[in-house]
Amino acid sequence: MLIAVICIYMGVWGCAYYAAQAEGGLRFAGMYAVAVLVLPNAFGLVFWMIYQRVDGDGAGDLTRMVILIGAGLALVFYPLIYVRTRRGA
Repeated sequence: MLIAVICIYMGVWGCAYYAAQAEGGLRFAGMYAVAVLVLPNAFGLVFWMIYQRVDGDGAGDLTRMVILIGAGLALVFYPLIYVRTRRGA
């Protein structure tokens, strides 16, 4: 679970970094959508595929938790990383 959350965070960082390299809000909004909607679901799916072999009954609940934590991380940290990258810090 921790590895999945770390992978989601690194993906969010990559999306924010890519969006900060260009001018305009369209890339910001598009990559924000990718970071919040696509990355947590993609890494959640990979987590579910691996964890269902260990605990088939509880894999769905834990996967939902990974997706919610990842989406929450993306919602909070994407704008912070974007602003920090734009400022050149």
